[in-house]
Amino acid sequence: MKIQRKFGPLAIAGLMIAEASAQGQTPAIPDLAQAMLNAAYETGDPGEIAAVAKAVKAVFPDYEPAIIAQSAERIAAATPPEGAEEAASETAEADDDAGGLLSLRKWEGKFSAGASFASGNSDNAAVGVALDAAREAGKFVHNVTAYFDIAESNGVTNQKRWGAAYQLDYKFNERLYAYGRFSYDEDEFSGFDYRLFGGAGVGYFISLNEPFVWKVEGGPGFRYSPIDLTREVEEEFALYGASEMDWLIREGVTFEQDFFVTWTSPTTTFQSISALTTDLTDSISTGLSFEYRYETDPPLGRENTDTIARASVIYGF
Repeated sequence: MKIQRKFGPLAIAGLMIAEASAQGQTPAIPDLAQAMLNAAYETGDPGEIAAVAKAVKAVFPDYEPAIIAQSAERIAAATPPEGAEEAASETAEADDDAGGLLSLRKWEGKFSAGASFASGNSDNAAVGVALDAAREAGKFVHNVTAYFDIAESNGVTNQKRWGAAYQLDYKFNERLYAYGRFSYDEDEFSGFDYRLFGGAGVGYFISLNEPFVWKVEGGPGFRYSPIDLTREVEEEFALYGASEMDWLIREGVTFEQDFFVTWTSPTTTFQSISALTTDLTDSISTGLSFEYRYETDPPLGRENTDTIARASVIYGF
């Protein structure tokens, strides 16, 4: 297809018409040749039409003028006017954004669900669901995460926590961005009634390309934490930092390692999530994950460490 690199589709069409005019007309194109050309016409791709026409001419040289003339007309009809493609692209982008933040057309992410049950000497049950989704809108990226975990042992609830976070990123370039973040977490057994965090900062992609994608981010914020027993409220300046890494070990198998830390003068919270996922289909995968949480100075009577291990089914969208 060297000629396509030198001339655009309209130029090719003009040359083909001129050539056909110079050579005159020939009898109707044979049925087999016409069928091949019609298949190319249906693609609507000027390059595809030109390539097929060239091949058909080589097989049916006696009908070359008619093939050239017919193909040239189709190439001209399939080629949009100058600037039309750009305008169509802008229109499509505007249509996608018309739904606003809640439009689902451009959201990408995953929804996971896991459960475990045991009976016999002890009855145990645990259920967990999680959502992680993002949507790009020009230079902005909307990020939403949510989770819910509950567990019972011998009829007594021994774990119940849920939360959600929203983060808005503004991209300065391919790697550097600024963010604003808000999160809410509630854990019935943490000693805190709930926790609110709001903050802003900057992030940077250390690696952008598969098989290894890694970003870090951090900045100042404010954390609000009512304590269950004393009813005291910790209202503290905070520093937030995160590291998120995805490693495509091989096709269909991915390892993820995320670290989060929130520092305040009364206590610091560390969280680590390690996960290994294996694709079953284009949208369904299975995963094994281990979550570790550590509180440097938890409320009285509470443990420093919490861990959760789970097997999940994941739906990607």
